[in-house]
Amino acid sequence: MIDYFEILGVKKEAAKQEIKNAYYKLAMKLHPDHLAPPLRKSFLSKFLRVTRAYRVLIDDEKKRDYLQELAMGTFMEDRERERKEARDKMFNEGIELLKKDPHRSVKYFKTAYSFERNNQGYKSYYGLSLILSDRETQGIKLCREALEKETNATNYFNLACGFAKIGKYRKTINYLKKTLQLDKNHREALDMLEKLQQKVGVKGLFRRG
Repeated sequence: MIDYFEILGVKKEAAKQEIKNAYYKLAMKLHPDHLAPPLRKSFLSKFLRVTRAYRVLIDDEKKRDYLQELAMGTFMEDRERERKEARDKMFNEGIELLKKDPHRSVKYFKTAYSFERNNQGYKSYYGLSLILSDRETQGIKLCREALEKETNATNYFNLACGFAKIGKYRKTINYLKKTLQLDKNHREALDMLEKLQQKVGVKGLFRRG
């Protein structure tokens, strides 16, 4: 939300005269009539913003309504910041647990995803944690949905990991290659591709589904 006090350079408890003085000082500096023609257009928006701030803060009723809106906006911003911190904490805990204890990681990714349903990265990792916890059908579905909505190397790689877990090596190779098309230096994808080829050979890989 636009902070009119900041625009005028005054504190919230500033008296009317202080607000007037601040406005007149800025108006003299920014008013188009006081500027050379080349500068008028670029300074007009600043002048209008300062004028809008002044008209709100100098009027008792408008100022009261604005302060209420400002307080509510600050409250909502603080609340969203807390939610984001909670989401990030849950997600990072999930990442820490994913390889060591995928069963425990599920609840952390699920919580992070429940906070932000449109975050496809959360959804993809939630799906991968389910796959690694032997809930393959639901996990593959989530990973695919995340990839359809947001195509990136991470979502491709997570799906590759999922198919590797269930022994679908041809699909694993396919998604690893797509991962590397988007990020040729993706270390984990390169390592997985090399290990798979060394383990069973290319022909062996492509005999699997």
